[in-house]
Amino acid sequence: MEDIFQKIKSSDDIFEKARLIRDLIRNKDIQIKKIAENLGVSSSYVCHLERILNLPEIIVDGYYSKLITISHLFIISRIKDKEKLIKIYEKILAESLTISQTDNLIREELYQVSDRGDYLKLEEKNKLFEKFNKKFKDVLIKIIQTRKGAKIIFEIKGNLEKTSRLIKKIFNEVSQVEDF
Repeated sequence: MEDIFQKIKSSDDIFEKARLIRDLIRNKDIQIKKIAENLGVSSSYVCHLERILNLPEIIVDGYYSKLITISHLFIISRIKDKEKLIKIYEKILAESLTISQTDNLIREELYQVSDRGDYLKLEEKNKLFEKFNKKFKDVLIKIIQTRKGAKIIFEIKGNLEKTSRLIKKIFNEVSQVEDF
């Protein structure tokens, strides 16, 4: 078994590595976590390698022709539909998309989420916190913003009477806001 792991480590061909890993998973029934430990890589890297074997031949040829990188392969292999994959691949080539642009394209395809716009700046958040804290002194607020969504977390310490009153007050205020 150790010789297979050594063969994977020493191989320069990413698809050969992927085939050997798939063989370990499917035919030797070795868990991904165990494979990752033996190779000294993350489990997600092993999953990426195994997943690129599902890519259409035209994309594999594009990789060997140095038209796209291994990072492109890892990103686009998240798409299951072969026709969509080929269209995305053609777009990557036609527009010379970077890794980041490709990642955004795939995210938009998978989650219908675009990264248009900007994160709130620290000074903007601080102004919002300041404005909020004038009305709600006993409420801590936290804003978490990602490319896929945002969360606003209110933390209210106190008994049920206090927390219920503040929750109602916050919702009452928010329902009256026309434009922020």
